[in-house]
Amino acid sequence: MPYIMVMGNLSAPHLANNEGATVYGLKNEERATLVRDLNASFGMTIATLVDSERTVKVQKGLTLVVVNRIHALLGYDVTSHAMAMTNANRELVSFTMYKKSSGHSHSHGHGGPGKSSSRRKSPSNSHSTSQGGGGGGGGGVVTL
Repeated sequence: MPYIMVMGNLSAPHLANNEGATVYGLKNEERATLVRDLNASFGMTIATLVDSERTVKVQKGLTLVVVNRIHALLGYDVTSHAMAMTNANRELVSFTMYKKSSGHSHSHGHGGPGKSSSRRKSPSNSHSTSQGGGGGGGGGVVTL
């Protein structure tokens, strides 16, 4: 399925009921790649696979990092986003992302010429490795 969704928050990390981000719709291999990369980048466990739900859970405060890493690693582009406030003053955000189908797998994400997203304003080599620092991955894909 080429569409996925990332749900999480952008602020209020002090709230106790803030669960962090959840990624829905990735294939099994993509979920494993994302968890491996995020945990290696931060040097600790910040992301976990939930096989029973076919999701990836990420600790609070990293929603935009997750969206950018999905773009850089797996080639998904943000197609839309929405924000809402819950009754508990929790700010939620959801991102819908789409992966263009191609004749070969993993054709996007590591600075190749001609593959840059129209949303990204930085040079194509801004995320040339998948083991970059904690937040550099997507080259500014998400700007709110």
